[in-house]
Amino acid sequence: MSERGAAERISTATGYMLVRIGDFARQRIEEELARWSITGKELRVLTYAHDAARSQRDLTAVSRMDRTTMTVVINKLEELQYVRRVRNTADRRKYLITVTDEGARVVAAALAHMAEAEAAFLGPLTPIERSLLNNMVARLYAAHDPDCA
Repeated sequence: MSERGAAERISTATGYMLVRIGDFARQRIEEELARWSITGKELRVLTYAHDAARSQRDLTAVSRMDRTTMTVVINKLEELQYVRRVRNTADRRKYLITVTDEGARVVAAALAHMAEAEAAFLGPLTPIERSLLNNMVARLYAAHDPDCA
């Protein structure tokens, strides 16, 4: 088989295209979040902490990050003054990660910008196609995410 044939086969494979689209989406997300000096990973942790004060261990579990990465993420969010560590009144040995007022503003603004960026990213699709894509991706995600079982 010629080089061109193999290249064409890989570039039109659904899995390969999904990976590439994921790369494009990640790049777009990171560009959007740069204005707040955060990454997609950091926004994910910030949103989980925004919804409920959680221990670092709980954030590690819910975000599915390793402990070392979580420590780095929390330290950076704390340095940016988006979160703070406060003693857990139920267990004084532990700390809860809470979102500051500035962190809450960042969550609201970042999610609004992300929605605009997503709309632009999906611009080539009609509203019906966007809905279908979302449903198909959600089904694939649920089928392959062990936490959805």
